[in-house]
Amino acid sequence: MRRALAIVLVLAACGAPRVEPDAAVVQDASTPIDAPVELRALAGASRYALVGDEVVLDGSASTGATRYQWAPGGGLAPGPISEDPVLRVRYAAPGREQAVLTVWDASGRRRSAGVVISVTRPPTHVPRQSSSIALVGDHLVAAVSPDSDEVVLARWSDDATLEVVRRARVCDEPRTLAPWRGRVIVACTGDAVALVELERDAVQQVALPRGSRPFGVVGTDGSAWVSLQATGMLAEITLEDASLRLARSIRAIDDARGVSVLPDGRIAVTRWRSPDEHGEIAAVDVTSADVETWTLAYDPQPSSDTEVGGVPSYLEQLLVSPDATTAMVPSLQAAIGEGLFVTGGARPLTFETTMRAVISFLDPASGVEDVERRRQLDNRGFTHAGVLSSRGDYLFALTRGTRTVERIDVLETRLAGSIQDVGLAPNGLALSPDDRFLFVDAYLSREIVIYDVRDFDVEPSALARVRIPTSEPLSDVLLRGKILFNDSRDPRLSSDGYIACAHCHLDGLDDRRVWDFTDRGEGLRNTTSLLGFPTTGAIHWTANFDEVQDFEHDIRGPFRGAGLMDDASFHTGTRDTTLGDRKSGISADLDALAAYVASLATFAPSPFRAPDGSLPEAAERGRVLFESSATGCADCHAGDRMTDSGFDEDGSPRLHDVGTLGAGSGQRLGAALPGLDTPTLHGVWSTAPYLHDGSAATLREVLRDRNPGDAHGRTAALGDADIDDLVAYLRCLDGRRD
Repeated sequence: MRRALAIVLVLAACGAPRVEPDAAVVQDASTPIDAPVELRALAGASRYALVGDEVVLDGSASTGATRYQWAPGGGLAPGPISEDPVLRVRYAAPGREQAVLTVWDASGRRRSAGVVISVTRPPTHVPRQSSSIALVGDHLVAAVSPDSDEVVLARWSDDATLEVVRRARVCDEPRTLAPWRGRVIVACTGDAVALVELERDAVQQVALPRGSRPFGVVGTDGSAWVSLQATGMLAEITLEDASLRLARSIRAIDDARGVSVLPDGRIAVTRWRSPDEHGEIAAVDVTSADVETWTLAYDPQPSSDTEVGGVPSYLEQLLVSPDATTAMVPSLQAAIGEGLFVTGGARPLTFETTMRAVISFLDPASGVEDVERRRQLDNRGFTHAGVLSSRGDYLFALTRGTRTVERIDVLETRLAGSIQDVGLAPNGLALSPDDRFLFVDAYLSREIVIYDVRDFDVEPSALARVRIPTSEPLSDVLLRGKILFNDSRDPRLSSDGYIACAHCHLDGLDDRRVWDFTDRGEGLRNTTSLLGFPTTGAIHWTANFDEVQDFEHDIRGPFRGAGLMDDASFHTGTRDTTLGDRKSGISADLDALAAYVASLATFAPSPFRAPDGSLPEAAERGRVLFESSATGCADCHAGDRMTDSGFDEDGSPRLHDVGTLGAGSGQRLGAALPGLDTPTLHGVWSTAPYLHDGSAATLREVLRDRNPGDAHGRTAALGDADIDDLVAYLRCLDGRRD
């Protein structure tokens, strides 16, 4: 493991007084002769300095020296060789400069020593971004508990103790929080925002539009700003007469997720799941409502065992440095340019070339990315949260599946230490103002954990921890399954920590990616959401699994894990084939994983329905068309689940050729692909792109452009208004048909 010497956090002094030599010792014949003084170069303690400030390099603590020379680094010329141990310099740019002192004694012997001067710009910006954990008052930290609908407030001391002040029940599924106007404001996926008082046990809420799915929240002096993920809006929340109010909403960006305050006062909103071409961030001028879209470039490099190409996705936090010159975005780089089909047979998709944790750097004023600085983390699949030191010289980045905190030296863009196993599915970080204590929201460990991060010569260890929820909200089996679903550190699940189930299905959703699974005997496959996912019956686009426990094959194969089932059991009978003997009931952990997937039974409410949940007029007209014999849509998309998916009595899967199979469609279980399993239509309002190969960007394209010969429902005779009505109906499907 690579380590970097920790920098002692001491401000540069104006200069130490010169130490004058002692008066000469008068000796006579009875006085013993002193032993020669050892020649030692002592350069002083490493410290910080600001760009342009005077830095005093003082070697007067050296012993036995008669001459001195400083080489200050930073592009500055070495000082003269002289009897003066002091050199005064000014550094023109940020950097971690190695100043080297060389000393000589009277006989010409030479010694050298170095000191690190960490040069930063003066802080001009207070970083503010949405997070699952934040400092919210004097020695007070708060964290969300999404599974128990709570927020915990805990007090920490300079002695590294941590104790719960109280827990507050808030709105459904709180995801992020922020300090705001002496309180804590909380964004909840359950279409609400809550405000928690610090000084008294009081909580108030304001409802947000139905199905809008609030996620990120950040506070400014006058307002709080909340991302509405399902609608792509940025909502302004105000506090008037001590009451929360939804003041207005501004169109920001599709799949709006994290929010941050930019140095110029704009609000940055990340697009969570990126399009194939690039990552996206909206810079929203909240005064004019103008929006500028920034991009994070697609990396075209071929993947290797150390780096991958692809697109940065799962963009959640944008972290702005205190000097307002750099913004950093932790994410997952999805290697969608890899695979046997897309590379013409050159490179299969492997466990180490599928995805990689990545940090992107950009200018928070212009939004221009410094592509050359993009940093990939080897043996890490996904980083989604972080926190910057008070000077902006270190970024602490959290890797979810591998359960680590990576310390990135921002001045040199390199790894400068790690903290291992900080908790299960860690979700967020906060740092004390003096850069001493790091707070980790260890989500599925259900704890806030505190570390002293001043010194990385030895890996920091946990000093204290407190429980986040009042009590465990999940059963033992569901909690175990959720842990396994989110983890990539366990070698049974993944090799080298790259792949977790959640890395393609975070929050149980789809990643909006099309992966090339040709090497698996399949083909181009569009990731499907797990909400309402069948736990038995036909699974996947080609019905190549018939129970969730069949994911043991993915774990042992593409993930390169050892497996959750022991080898003897796996190779018993026909269990080592996906449609062979049943795997359920053999491995408790595999069954727990299946139980967790089964618990994702509820579809997210559609924001396209009326405020009361009913169908708008256009959608009602579309429902009539959908259910009519003229279109035949309901022939395959039948029943409450809106699918005829399953196996016939002879064991054959019920597959349909709807005219969308092409060269990249590949095979089924290494053999011919006769057709495709019928997916549910519930939730399609949020699952673009569409079809098994992602070849339709919109629902209109499915009905118009990717329906040759009316093989996928009879829509050719429909006019544009009818197509609009059908699309309106499809967008309303969220577990309810009407």
